[in-house]
Amino acid sequence: MKRMRSKDYWKKRSEVVASKQFKKTDNYILSLHLEYIEALSSIQKDIEVFYARFSQNNEISLQEARRLLNSNELHEFKMDLKEFTRKAKDNKNLQWEKELNNVSYKVRVTRLQALQTQIRNQIENLYTKQRNDTSNILSGIYEDTYYRNIFEVHKGLGIGINFAKLDTNIINKVITEPWHGDNYSSRIWNNKEKLIMELQTNLTQSFIRGDSIDKTSKVIAERMEVGKSRARTLVNTESANIVSKSTFNSYIGSGVVKEYEILATLDLHTSKICRSLDGKVFKVSEKEIGVNAPPFHPNCRTTIIPYFPDTIDIERITRDYEGEIYYVDGKTNYKQWYEKYIA
Repeated sequence: MKRMRSKDYWKKRSEVVASKQFKKTDNYILSLHLEYIEALSSIQKDIEVFYARFSQNNEISLQEARRLLNSNELHEFKMDLKEFTRKAKDNKNLQWEKELNNVSYKVRVTRLQALQTQIRNQIENLYTKQRNDTSNILSGIYEDTYYRNIFEVHKGLGIGINFAKLDTNIINKVITEPWHGDNYSSRIWNNKEKLIMELQTNLTQSFIRGDSIDKTSKVIAERMEVGKSRARTLVNTESANIVSKSTFNSYIGSGVVKEYEILATLDLHTSKICRSLDGKVFKVSEKEIGVNAPPFHPNCRTTIIPYFPDTIDIERITRDYEGEIYYVDGKTNYKQWYEKYIA
C-alpha cells in the first residue's frame, strides 16, 4: 500500500491547471472588450455621417429618417452593400449574405433602413468573429485541461496507464454539445439577435424623440455595453463548462480517479451554492453539471479536484489493469511528459 498524497497537494495541482485555463479566458475577454469598442466606434461614425447629411438643427425626426434615399444616395448605399456581401461570404455568414442580396435588389430604400443595415453589418461581423474565436478558445481549453489533468494524476500516483488521445472531431463534439438547452454557438447567435433588435428599437425611439446626435450615440453605446456584458458572461460560463467537462473526461481517462471533490477557492465571488458544496465529495460516474458539478451559475469558477482515500494499492492497480502501464518520475515536467506520450 502506498500513502496517498495530501489533499493540499491535489488542491494546488488542480488550481494550477484550472487557473491556466481561466487566464486564457480573461485574455480573450480583454480582446473582446477591444472588439466591441472598435465596433461601437464604427457605428457611431455611421450615425455621425447620417446626422451630418440629414439633420436639421442637429436633430432628425422619424419622418425625416423614413424619407427615401435619392438616386445618388442609393447608388452609394449599394456600393456599400457589395462590400458587406463580400465580407459576409468570406465569413460564411450565409443568412446575412442572403439578406444583403435581397436588399441590393430594392429600388426604394429609406434613410433609416440604410443606417440600420450599416449598423447590423457591424454587429454581424462582430459576432461572427466572436463565434469563431470562442470555438478556438474552448477547443484549446478542452485539450490543455484534459492532458494536464491526466499528467498531474499520473505524476501524483507515480504510475500512468494508457489513455485516449484527443483529435479534432472528439474536441469539436464535446464543445458543441448542448447543455442547459443550447451550446455556445447558439447562445452567441441569440445574443447577436437580441443586440440587433435592441439597437434598431433604440435608434427608432431616438428619432421619435428627436434626439441630438450626442443623445443618440449615448443610447447606442449603452446597448453595446449590455451586449459586451452578455458576451463576457457567456465566455466565462462556457469556459467553466469546458474546464469541468474536460476535467471529468481526464479523470475517466486516467483510469484511477473514481471520486472528486468540489473546490470553490478560485471563484472570487463565491456564491451561496458554491460555498455550500465546497469540500463535498461525489462519484465521477454520478456527476451532473449544475447540480453536483460546476459550473453552478453564470460566471462560476468553482472547479474540482481528484479525491483519493488516504492509501492506495498501486500494486493492485497495475495487476488489475490489462493495458499498458508506465511509471512517472516525480521530477518529470509537463513538457517532457507531453513530448513523450502525446506529441
